[in-house]
Amino acid sequence: MVSLLPSSHITDAGTRLMIQLIVAYLLFTALALSIALKLSVSIADRIIAVAYQMESVRTGRPMPMDTVETGCDEIGVLTDTYNYMTEEINDLMNSREKASEDLRLAEFRALQAQINPHFLYNTLDMINWLSRTGRKEDVTRAIQTLSRFYKLTLSKRGLMNTIEEELEHTELYVELQNMRYDNCVSFVVDVPDELSEYTIPKLTFQPIVENAWLHGIMGTEEKRGNILLTGWRQGEDIIFLISDDGIGITPETLESILAEENGDPMPNGTSDSVHIGVYNTNLRLKRLYGESYGLTFQSSHGTGTEVTIKIPAKRREDSPV
Repeated sequence: MVSLLPSSHITDAGTRLMIQLIVAYLLFTALALSIALKLSVSIADRIIAVAYQMESVRTGRPMPMDTVETGCDEIGVLTDTYNYMTEEINDLMNSREKASEDLRLAEFRALQAQINPHFLYNTLDMINWLSRTGRKEDVTRAIQTLSRFYKLTLSKRGLMNTIEEELEHTELYVELQNMRYDNCVSFVVDVPDELSEYTIPKLTFQPIVENAWLHGIMGTEEKRGNILLTGWRQGEDIIFLISDDGIGITPETLESILAEENGDPMPNGTSDSVHIGVYNTNLRLKRLYGESYGLTFQSSHGTGTEVTIKIPAKRREDSPV
């Protein structure tokens, strides 16, 4: 039995089948492309995120990446490894910063320790002079004043004083010196009360006043003069100005006073103990607060000297030592 089908029916069926196959192929191709695109975008985004995170190390501390969706593939392992390296690097940087801070404070304490015996030596020398000249009452008063000075200076409150305490120390020093030099110096303090509770390193004013006294006023023919200490708040800093009407400082002497500002040895073999106190004061302030702080000098030989002290405005609870 033979069936005869029109050729048009066979052709139409073949055409429809071909179209269906093409459509199915195109759909599967589009689906495959879409899946491939999403996978590639996902992989690329994760790689780019890791790359950008690593690039940020150039501008600051490395920061860990979010590990919630790191995955278990190669990129996830890379992310986990990066986070581990970040943690280790931050620990090392913290240790380095702490060591640097400890070194800075150790240098500050060493410089501070050099000034304390220097002042004590000069004061004991003055008391010895009073004793040898038979001024017993002045010796008693000097010892009481010195006792009061060191009771405050050697207090167990670190290496800082309030500005009020530091001014009192300086006034005690002037009182001791005036005992020796027959009240030859008038010392005037003009510092507002609002600065009293801010902190300052111990023995900051005294070496500068001593330098003004011995190298400024005592260098004049009259050997008498005035020292003025003023202070004011300037933004986030506090400025003090210590001025005298002494003989002034020559450029060569000024160079020797500040020679160790950058750790250089004093030129020309200078070893004057008063100068040591001044440049140690400068170094202490820079070690503690940074290079933008410390002492600056303005002097005209024959007319006097001005020393500017710049420190940050910090209260005791904010003090680093």
